[in-house]
Amino acid sequence: MRCFFVFLVLFFVFLPESSEAIRWLALYQSEGNWTESDCGEARRSSALWSGQARACRRQPSAMPHVAAAARLSRSACLAAHNGDRWNCSSIELAPKFSPDLLTGTREQAYVYAMSAAALAWSIARACAAGSLAACSCAAPPRAPPRPPRQAQVTPAEPHARFKWGGCGDNYQWAERFAKQFLDTHEIDVRDGKIENLFEEFETTSTEPTTTSTVEPTTAAPVVILVDDQPAPANTSVAPKKARKGRKGRKRLPRSPRRGRPTRKRFRSRYEYEDRGSRYRNIEYRMAADDPRFDPQVDLRTRLEQLRSLIASANLINYRFGRKLVSAGMRTKCTCHGVSGSCSVRTCWRSLPPIARVAAALAVETSRAGPLRPRRQARRAKPKLRYVTPSPDYCEPDPAAGSLGTHGRKCNASLGNAIGGCGRLCCGRGRRLIRSSKLERCHCRYHWCCRVDCQLCRLTTDEHYCN
Repeated sequence: MRCFFVFLVLFFVFLPESSEAIRWLALYQSEGNWTESDCGEARRSSALWSGQARACRRQPSAMPHVAAAARLSRSACLAAHNGDRWNCSSIELAPKFSPDLLTGTREQAYVYAMSAAALAWSIARACAAGSLAACSCAAPPRAPPRPPRQAQVTPAEPHARFKWGGCGDNYQWAERFAKQFLDTHEIDVRDGKIENLFEEFETTSTEPTTTSTVEPTTAAPVVILVDDQPAPANTSVAPKKARKGRKGRKRLPRSPRRGRPTRKRFRSRYEYEDRGSRYRNIEYRMAADDPRFDPQVDLRTRLEQLRSLIASANLINYRFGRKLVSAGMRTKCTCHGVSGSCSVRTCWRSLPPIARVAAALAVETSRAGPLRPRRQARRAKPKLRYVTPSPDYCEPDPAAGSLGTHGRKCNASLGNAIGGCGRLCCGRGRRLIRSSKLERCHCRYHWCCRVDCQLCRLTTDEHYCN
């Protein structure tokens, strides 16, 4: 009995911790105030790691705003990737994630940057609203606010009638809190201070089932198979052989700079519309030759070899997400005076809408670059970084965290745009389900107490990928 007690104590002391620092996104269902017991329960349920649990005990009043940031991150990710092949459905598996949010992919870079931006944004707004006792309104900047264009200001006193006031969003305190809450764990992982880091990851490979209620119709739905592939070539007639020689060659346009021929004009249109996923899939196949990125290798083995690189990329993505929030801050002013004369103007610094930050991060995801060693790094524009190339997410692949696009609903009128059948169906074709039902229409009211309506047949078309 004594040996069993000693073994139990050692098990809880050396309990391995998970490598992902975004387990706190599972708090989106949490509502209400927090206590120290709630922090311990969140730690035992793997929603918080040890450092985050300590921050929760120090600032329990900040945890409702942390849960609000988790809801903002979840809704922003689902809305930004709703019509894409990767639709951010794996974020709902928190605190247990699939390999697409564990191995340092582009999608993981977006989720990490969005979570850091949402956390800093939520805490800064809470400070300005007076919801946190540890912080208050932001300190006024040193530089005076710019005068309005219509103001007549004397050269002697250029800013005498304009002053800082109001209650600005305290982004400085929110940024420090976000760094302590998120970056500390990644720094320890990067520096190798945490040895027993990984635990068994339980991934769910079952696809989500969708239930649809079929309304009574006058006719059964008609399924029509639509093939998006180009028509095959006619092999019955032998193709004509191209003439050899100089006259039979296709003349190429000359480049205006070097005078060299270019084939840019003769490239197919399909390569341009699907260029991102096409080259990304080639990069993914080339990286599969490395055992660190090979999806056939055990997930735990891959994470043990890549954990320092992934932690470094996560820190860069955290910093980039918070930088987008700070760069989007604008000065808001309110004029005071008789008849709108704006004799006195009160100004303060305000954060941008979170929807604007989410849209900017969605654009930056396609521009993300691979994480390079410091000796090869050059001074370039900051952007998101990834470690493992992402697949095209067309076919189901549990080892890569891909659910595939089979059975996804798409819009045939959008083509290769986001949400279009050309993008989601990956060239496999689609099924057109045409249904019709009778509804009341052209209703007219007759005095008194009578409504006459006609019956109209409503036909709807829905497209699903094969």
